[in-house]
Amino acid sequence: MLTGCATVSMVSTDAIVETERSDESSALAESARAFNTRAEAQGWVGEPRSLMDFASVLFSGNSEQTGRKAGTYAERIAASDEDVATVFETITDDARSTLQAFSEVQTVADTLLDENDVVRTDLINFETALVTAQKSYRGFAEATGIAASRGDEGLDETEAALKELAAAVDTARKTADRLADAYALEDEAEDAAAAS
Repeated sequence: MLTGCATVSMVSTDAIVETERSDESSALAESARAFNTRAEAQGWVGEPRSLMDFASVLFSGNSEQTGRKAGTYAERIAASDEDVATVFETITDDARSTLQAFSEVQTVADTLLDENDVVRTDLINFETALVTAQKSYRGFAEATGIAASRGDEGLDETEAALKELAAAVDTARKTADRLADAYALEDEAEDAAAAS
């Protein structure tokens, strides 16, 4: 009968506290991960072919990996071949969808900053979402440039959508700095409390 024996924990108190707080503050991490997943699923983020992709095409004839078309965003929407107005419409729709999805992450981050309870997983996941948003913007801008070299029907609306997304990315960069500062202060406070 082992029910009465004592158990010695091998996990530090600090680690337990951090884990508990991570669970409590997981809304931002979940929102950021959902944004990253959506960006990949929708093809907002380009996937340049790797050497393994080329090898697969050369030796096995596979032109797609895991059912998805590889390549940059511009390649996937045929920015150099498709009807210019159609290309601009696609970019505009994708840029606006990206903005809407990323704004949801920003809103959760703002709430977390107001509550002043930032943990490491929040910071890491927000920064990852920020990188995804930046990559999406660059892909959209590249595709816009390619299409604009062939015509400008619909370009104004696309540029307006890209401008809004760029502004959201700039705001998110500042938010990432604020999250990092808040996390550092929390960390310092916990170290001071542990030392006292």
